[in-house]
Amino acid sequence: MMCDCDREIGTAFLSHQLREGVDLETQERIPVTLGFQPKTCCECRGLVPEPHPVSAAPGRTSKIKRYYWREIAFRQMQLYAEWKNQHPKDDSSLESWITQTDFQEQALFEIKQLHEARPKYQFEEPSQRDIIEHFAVEVVDLHATYAPAATGKAQIMDGSELFTVEEYVQRHFRSMGYETIFSESSPFHVLFAVFLWSLIQEQADPKVRMVGIADRSAPPGEKTRPMWFLLPDDFGAPGYGVRRRADIEDYFLKVLPQTRKELLWLFDYWTAPSQELRQYLWAEEAHAISKTRVIVGMLPPEVLRRILRYLIDSYWRNYCGWPDLLVFKGSEFFFAEVKSSHDKLSEDQKHWVAENQSHLMLPFKIVKVHRVSSQAASKQHR
Repeated sequence: MMCDCDREIGTAFLSHQLREGVDLETQERIPVTLGFQPKTCCECRGLVPEPHPVSAAPGRTSKIKRYYWREIAFRQMQLYAEWKNQHPKDDSSLESWITQTDFQEQALFEIKQLHEARPKYQFEEPSQRDIIEHFAVEVVDLHATYAPAATGKAQIMDGSELFTVEEYVQRHFRSMGYETIFSESSPFHVLFAVFLWSLIQEQADPKVRMVGIADRSAPPGEKTRPMWFLLPDDFGAPGYGVRRRADIEDYFLKVLPQTRKELLWLFDYWTAPSQELRQYLWAEEAHAISKTRVIVGMLPPEVLRRILRYLIDSYWRNYCGWPDLLVFKGSEFFFAEVKSSHDKLSEDQKHWVAENQSHLMLPFKIVKVHRVSSQAASKQHR
């Protein structure tokens, strides 16, 4: 059933969602048999509304946007409907409420005001300090002179040269004899797709079905073509790992190699047949593939297997938040998240730190590059 308070918006804008709902854990589609019913949601029953924040993403990092995503979208729909009522004969550019920047900004402004006056949700997420202290994360403190802000990305002056904060940290570790890879999340998307495509796209899986996406491998200038491939309808959801637990265990035991040499061979052999899944996961770029191959050749096989298990258990929950750098020397390695003076851990990064402690168990550090004045920096280098 659905709450009657959603009837107006649902009927006008979301008619395709009125016949069935989706279980977020399993992606199972459930028929809506009772339609709209009064006093169904927490708010209409006088209870405290339950927050369901979405993950942070470019353009959606503020807590207002993450917590009030539903309210913002509904208000945007209402503004669009009001405009259409006032301009019934206007067939110009206002074809969809989704595309209207003015309505987006107005809806966000109104929701911010409502939150300040009568907060609907409490933002009770742990701070960066809480995360660092609770999980005993090692923090490496560096000091550097920042260049005057010419663009949005901070830059550091080292002598007469300019570097990004990440490049400055890479130079620091290289001066200590380490090698570094600027990793972030994309190599782990490649790792996941290459080594697990045959399991995920297995035709014997009863939930697998044909899906289509735009083929991004089309030559420049050519019309984008559709690409069709197999994918289970619960892919990436927590329920997928639970449903296929026995198959996953069998796959890790019988299919995935145990040695670094065999893993490298299989990576090269499966890079081409994993192309469809890699495109779906935005993991098709050549530089990400080459970085991943270095990682496969450097990390111990048991570490790679832990990473793959972590991702397959709940891909959409775990695929973001990976640290900026992989730092290694011989058999020693650690991951490093680089933060400039005023930069903070994102919610995805906090999630990764927590999951690393309980599941991945990878050596991890935060490298904080503190801002110092030019005069203090010159004294530091004397």
